Amino acid sequence: MKARLILLALLLVLSGCKDEHILEQTGFIRTIAYDSAGDEDRNLLRVTISIPKSNHKDAIVYSTASKSDKNAKMYFSRQNNRKLVNGQLRQVLFGEKLAEKGIWKHLDSLIRDPSIGSRLHIIVAETDPHHLLQRNDYPQGPTAGEYIDALIRTESANGEIPNSDLYSFSRDYYDDGIDPVTTILKEQKESLMINGIALFDGDRFVGKIRPDDRMYFGLLHHNVKAGDLYIDLKKNHDDGEQAALQFLSSRRKVEILSAKGLANNKQLKASLHIQLEGSLLEYIGDLDMKKQADQRKLEREMRDAIQAKCESLLHMMQMKHSDALGIGQYVRNKIPYETWSKLDWKKVYADADISVQVHVRIKDYGKLLH
Repeated sequence: MKARLILLALLLVLSGCKDEHILEQTGFIRTIAYDSAGDEDRNLLRVTISIPKSNHKDAIVYSTASKSDKNAKMYFSRQNNRKLVNGQLRQVLFGEKLAEKGIWKHLDSLIRDPSIGSRLHIIVAETDPHHLLQRNDYPQGPTAGEYIDALIRTESANGEIPNSDLYSFSRDYYDDGIDPVTTILKEQKESLMINGIALFDGDRFVGKIRPDDRMYFGLLHHNVKAGDLYIDLKKNHDDGEQAALQFLSSRRKVEILSAKGLANNKQLKASLHIQLEGSLLEYIGDLDMKKQADQRKLEREMRDAIQAKCESLLHMMQMKHSDALGIGQYVRNKIPYETWSKLDWKKVYADADISVQVHVRIKDYGKLLH
């Protein structure tokens, strides 16, 4: 009996060793880039992977044209003397042309891989993603993968770009009444740069929030906890009048004003309320910040400028049929699901009358009053 128990214990221990990975024999893919292979064969995909070396200063980069990412991985495995695994995958880059056609079929294969974490960043590259990964001369980081990882985390922590990991993208792709967003990355001569926010209609890249407008988009999209906002007030005053808020925090609220009659083609009316406060870091203009009347006037001017910019962005998103703010989710919760399921939501959204109401409070003026 004792011998049988020992044999059973050995079987259990040995069965757990079947999927072991010896580190020295494993190649951990950190970054994958997908792009169209060219105009000759539209079905061909250009796949590039980056594997950091153990010295953490260099990376091995493989690239090939293939009909699927699985075929590409088999091709890479024949070149590499280590077993390639996705357990340390941190970023997936898509070229613009490929993203315009839709990226879900590529993400779907990644989601099915249980070794890949949901914190994987999804990125649209404005420049050639293959060349972006091949470089290892970035002063800011030893490899492109580590550099991109640090860049995305820093910008996300400031609230200037929304979270665009695999979990968030998948959730918004599957959910009714919202479209996903991702970060846009651009290669420069000596660095990489966050160059805006990619808007999607389903899984197709359809538009872009310019880098200078990403904080305005942040105010519309989510509650900002700590950010900076530079406001151009020249439309309300003389040219060159500007103000800057730091340590900015905001809360947003979506109000559906009129959802009855949508099934009969009546126009949707909604309002997006944004309350924000921050410290005045800089003001260039004619107002005297020592006077309370001028302080209130500056708050009103900032409110009008932010409101105009936010409404402009919202109108652009409506034209692109990208409901990145999730207005549809609020409408869906306001009406019976049977009515919602029969709606052509993208058409209702594009024709909707959506206003933005902003309230600004400057909580302190720093050393301007001293």
